[in-house]
Amino acid sequence: MGDIFINLWQGTIYAFSPINLLAIVIGYAIGVIAGAIPGVMAVTAMVLILPFTFTLEPLFAIALLMGAYKGGAYAGSITATLVNIPGTPEAAATALDSYPMSQRGEQQRALELALWASVIGGTISNLLLIFTAPPLAEVALLLGPAEIAALILFSLTAVITLLGDSLLDIWKGFISITLGLMLAVIGLDNMSATRRYVFGFEDLDSGVPFVLCIIALLALSEVFIQCERVRQLHIEQGFKGVKPIPYTWPQRWKDFKFCLKDLIRSSFLGSLLGALPGIGATTTAFVCYGEARRSAKKDNRFGQGDPRGIAAPEAGNNAVAASSLIPLVTLGIPGSVAAAVMYGAFMIQGMIPGPMLMQERPEVIYGLFVLLVLTDFIGAFMVALPFIYVVRRLLRRLDFSLFFPGVMACCVVGVYSEEFNVFHLRLFFILGVLGYLMRKNGFSIPPFILAFILGPILERNTRTALLIGGGSLEVFYTSKVAMILLILAVASLVWALWRKARGAESAGGLAVPEEFKH
Repeated sequence: MGDIFINLWQGTIYAFSPINLLAIVIGYAIGVIAGAIPGVMAVTAMVLILPFTFTLEPLFAIALLMGAYKGGAYAGSITATLVNIPGTPEAAATALDSYPMSQRGEQQRALELALWASVIGGTISNLLLIFTAPPLAEVALLLGPAEIAALILFSLTAVITLLGDSLLDIWKGFISITLGLMLAVIGLDNMSATRRYVFGFEDLDSGVPFVLCIIALLALSEVFIQCERVRQLHIEQGFKGVKPIPYTWPQRWKDFKFCLKDLIRSSFLGSLLGALPGIGATTTAFVCYGEARRSAKKDNRFGQGDPRGIAAPEAGNNAVAASSLIPLVTLGIPGSVAAAVMYGAFMIQGMIPGPMLMQERPEVIYGLFVLLVLTDFIGAFMVALPFIYVVRRLLRRLDFSLFFPGVMACCVVGVYSEEFNVFHLRLFFILGVLGYLMRKNGFSIPPFILAFILGPILERNTRTALLIGGGSLEVFYTSKVAMILLILAVASLVWALWRKARGAESAGGLAVPEEFKH
């Protein structure tokens, strides 16, 4: 423990310079702008920054990249809150309650809840990274392919059980996840390199691009929905914005006390899941949202603007930002896409991440830890709060009928610039229409996307586990961790079906979703 404090002191001296603080502000500002634009995302901004770090000082370059990542991790919730278009995939969980709150005129409340939850989640994760990186890395190392596959399956079933209040909603969630898994297996088999479900289109050999799918299903489908709503508003009563409700300091303190338990739980849960390579912020956000909803009382307002539905996923997905670096700095294994970009930054600077780096250059690693703590507070006060004020004022004065064509243009540019492939534009519009039809018929988009993201990881780990077990399923039930997770997955699904079937019987039939009541 003494060595930790000595290294931390050296890292603080090394990190605490005006140039590094400037790097935080610049990086966070770039991340906020990138995260607030649907389809761009923080990782894209990090990739664009990376080539410019060749001539920079090591800690300045790392501070710039981490600022961009942290800024983007929060900023996805801005457009998710104001116009129901998550700027990043993990913000889809936040939008479930932040957008309904925004529609009531509480935009400032929703945005600040997301911001302070991000700061708290990030800070707790930073402290855990500093003091518990080696033991957490050892726990992550104990999970093999069978355990990771079981964990992903449990995550998918947990999402299904949390959808809606009727059997119909559960079945729709099951269909959404099945469609997402089907989309994920399109392309060349990752082990045998044979074509699967490409229907003669060679452009699909590499599968459906991740960014394209996310933008189409979240952003383009939402543009279609919002344009329809704007048209109806123009016809019926003219387009009018909701009058904003002030967010007072007593209300801030009340929200903090109300959400404190969920903030702490989600921060620790996000830190643990973030340390597991491949889990990611999106899965973590939905798991934290599910846990907050599960632990809430029956009179909760989840899905209608409950503050815990904003605080929990934001604290969780921002906790991933620091904890995903645990396997990187201790084992040299990137825990996420953003961590992989950080790996590249270390390599550019001539440093190989891993246990030897912690021994040879502790001032750099602990300087990074100190900068992570500073980034949350400096970015929040100097960048995020002013940006929120500007964006709220701007959107209040703009006609949304002019805003969404601009969003569509950004989406098209983002999709085309990824590989400069015209076929991807066609696929983009097809998936956008699919997302629109799913929304119109009451199917949830986030489970579809979650299954699409986790599908390749689930397949790869399942097949690897079967190869290790010689093709026998015994490899899953001989592992205590995998067996427990599989039992929990089945039990949660059976319990949800039974509970909602019983509720439907007491109500005299299946509960009718809100969209079918009008």
